[in-house]
Amino acid sequence: MHTVVLLGLGLLQAGAMDSFSLQAELQGLYDEISQATLQFVTAADVDQFHDVLYTPDWSFVDAAGQRHGWTQMREQAIQSIAAPRLDSMSQQIQKLSRSPVGATVVVSLTTVRTIVDNDGRFGKKGASHRLSETTAFRDTWVKASDAWKFQSRAQVGGPKVQVDKPAY
Repeated sequence: MHTVVLLGLGLLQAGAMDSFSLQAELQGLYDEISQATLQFVTAADVDQFHDVLYTPDWSFVDAAGQRHGWTQMREQAIQSIAAPRLDSMSQQIQKLSRSPVGATVVVSLTTVRTIVDNDGRFGKKGASHRLSETTAFRDTWVKASDAWKFQSRAQVGGPKVQVDKPAY
């Protein structure tokens, strides 16, 4: 009887460690995506990163439920290179669920940028402010040839914006 109980506990621990390892591995990929995004300077950077980490059929579903393929999102990614730089970007896993072919992850994406408020929307005209924007997404990852590939992202609700407050 003791052997059966110990075997059962061992299997539970192995499953928990497997989930922990998977979450740690995917969190590392989210960290890599965030850092790379902050460093892109050319369209080739965007394309090369996409080719390595994303599936060819990667798609994005916006908050309105509209599906966008990589071609559409690529243009947006390239345009963001010319936009004012973000101060920081982070993606934190909130929930992870395994599937037979991969994993589904609920992740919070937080971007922080410093702006000059020329219109006085957040106080005195011309003052600088730090905007923290947090948006939830449901992501799908698949395992292909012993590597995780990012297959899809769906926005879950609208962004939450905070002005001059820490992102945490």
